[in-house]
Amino acid sequence: MFTSPPNATVVARDTHRSALRRALRVTASEKWDLNRRFPVVMSRASGAHVWDVEGRRYVDLTSCSGAAPLGAGYEPVVDHVASEMRRTGGILPGPLSEHRVELAERLAKIFPLAQRSIFFRTGSCATTAAVRLARAHTGVNLVLTSGYHGWHDWHLQDRPPMGLADRDRDSVDFQYDLRLLDKFARAQRVAAVIVTPEVNFFPPEYHRELQNMVHRYGALLILDEVMTGFRYGLGGYHTAIGLAPDLITLSKGLANGMALSAVAGRADVLNAAEKTYLGNTYQREITPFAAALSTLDALRDGASLARMRQVGEQLINGLNQIFASQGVQARAFAWPTMFDVVFANPDLGHAFFQEMWSRGFLMQYGGRFMPSAALSDADVRAAIEAAGHALLAVERRAETIGYDPDPIAAAVRFASDHFLATPDSVRRWFTAPSHP
Repeated sequence: MFTSPPNATVVARDTHRSALRRALRVTASEKWDLNRRFPVVMSRASGAHVWDVEGRRYVDLTSCSGAAPLGAGYEPVVDHVASEMRRTGGILPGPLSEHRVELAERLAKIFPLAQRSIFFRTGSCATTAAVRLARAHTGVNLVLTSGYHGWHDWHLQDRPPMGLADRDRDSVDFQYDLRLLDKFARAQRVAAVIVTPEVNFFPPEYHRELQNMVHRYGALLILDEVMTGFRYGLGGYHTAIGLAPDLITLSKGLANGMALSAVAGRADVLNAAEKTYLGNTYQREITPFAAALSTLDALRDGASLARMRQVGEQLINGLNQIFASQGVQARAFAWPTMFDVVFANPDLGHAFFQEMWSRGFLMQYGGRFMPSAALSDADVRAAIEAAGHALLAVERRAETIGYDPDPIAAAVRFASDHFLATPDSVRRWFTAPSHP
């Protein structure tokens, strides 16, 4: 899959090592940028393809971590952004623009609960704002949470070694365990419960029971749809399964790669912004709003989402056939536009995906497969073929590491490692995927 310029030299091949050294010297984190992400200094992207600084091409199986569902550089979006940048200068002196107003109106049509919307740059900003709004609206500080909601201090209680000593102690992780939620909510009044739907592990029935419990205790329900809002289905996960959260957060896919996020929901809760301050300079920037309007145009007829589902199903089926043919205890499963791959032996899973990187396919173990609409059938066939070779290269390692082949045990381990769900909750709600 790697393609290089025909005149590549030894000196040129050293370019990437040099770029990594430069990055580590002035900006990169060994832990977060290299060990937890792809150890690649990238140069450009187009559609589902990305090139590193030496000109090697990779296939992106993540949609730029979900941010670009239409593929990088989707031309109608880029053209509209460039046109509006020239027309408006890219940013205006005040925070109100016709673009912002139109986008809020469009979101209200797509998400019926979105009576009002407030805009930010990142998903972390949106979830933090949603929590502040809930506290301001209710006059209560305690927030219960499950799932990943970004890097801000209020959220880092889920991984204590990463947080500050004086972190927000009025946010408590209930680890997707409804019994813990019930215990905490009985003990004291709760402002809100904020949850990221882990749709591959917890079914709609779980989220409906969660909503009933939250509203029974008089708390607000915030559904973090940063990942699911434009990928599960048009209108998000909550619309698809009939939930009625009080607030939702949106980001990935809203502006097909440009930095934009939103908190949307009940007008009375959003009006709590009058009691606090949520201003930000870059709400004045026009280009993300222009990108969002064009992205919503592209998503409106459902064809792009259908394409994401199609290629996701092809990848799931192809990977599972490879796993079965080689007798490896691993499964790709659940929602095709955002599916997971779980190995009974997680060390084998990490090694497998490292082999996939070396063969030109970008995905990491514990990360979510989020194919873009730009992924071609040829890309999918090449990825499945590479998976067969990658698995052959690493599966001998499985013999040296003990593991439990039970799929529920694998799911428990995966959920604990990657989104901190309790074993009891996973065992109660998770349904093991069937074999092909």
